[in-house]
Amino acid sequence: MAILLEGSDGAPVMWGKIGDLLIQRTKRGTMYIRKYVKPANPRTVSQQRNRLAFTAGITRWRTHEKFIRKEYWDHIAGNHGFRDGYRAFISSFMTCYHTKKMEPPGEAAALDWVSNTGNVLIYVESPGKKEEMRKNEELVARVLTRRKSSIFAWQIQRAILYLQEKGWLGNLRYNLLPYANGQSEWEIIRLGLPL
Repeated sequence: MAILLEGSDGAPVMWGKIGDLLIQRTKRGTMYIRKYVKPANPRTVSQQRNRLAFTAGITRWRTHEKFIRKEYWDHIAGNHGFRDGYRAFISSFMTCYHTKKMEPPGEAAALDWVSNTGNVLIYVESPGKKEEMRKNEELVARVLTRRKSSIFAWQIQRAILYLQEKGWLGNLRYNLLPYANGQSEWEIIRLGLPL
């Protein structure tokens, strides 16, 4: 069923479902219509086992970890970029489950082990998170190397000269460049570029 309201400008605003059509909006407010397609759910054995493990993780969080070790998981979340301790726990739970199911006797034993509250779970970084962190470190190293190059200094100098020619850097206030913070100005001075 579609919902029809009056927008702030008096124009009708509509979203929802009409027949087999969906009326939706993007984040920027653009309206669009598309045909409704039922999402695929192949229900493979592997998918069902993952769902079972995920459900077991949520159950363990709600019945045990949330009450006994919430401070630990919140601390881990703060140090490893998770929104909260719940997400850090579920990530570790699923990583432990996938690690344990590769060991004999297999998946059922792995699920029993990670579900058992007597077995203490600690934070285990997933391989995907490790790869993401490695890529970020490489990117930072490349950016820092580029900033130290003479080509980068020349590009900054050309950009500053262009801005001065346009008159955008002629008015210095409080010894700061317009559209640049104090750190940016310090970097420009350190590179030996004229202000």
